[in-house]
Amino acid sequence: MLQDFVDYTGATFPILLDRGEEVLYNYGLGQEFWSAAYPQDWIIGADFKVAHASTAYEPDVMIAVIEDELGR
Repeated sequence: MLQDFVDYTGATFPILLDRGEEVLYNYGLGQEFWSAAYPQDWIIGADFKVAHASTAYEPDVMIAVIEDELGR
C-alpha cells in the first residue's frame, strides 16, 4: 500500500516505515493510536511536529498536507 501511495503521488522525498514503533512513541502518538486500525499515516512537518495523523487512507488529504509543508 505504501508503494501505491508513492506511485500515486510521484513523491521524490523519503517516506519511511516505523516498523519498530520508535517514531510512534517519540512523537507521543502511542496513546492516541495504541489500538487504532492500520494503516496509520503520519506526516512530520518542517518544524518536526506532527502535521497530519490519520488511520484513514486519504491520499488527497495527505498530498495537500505535504504540499502545504513544502510551501507549494
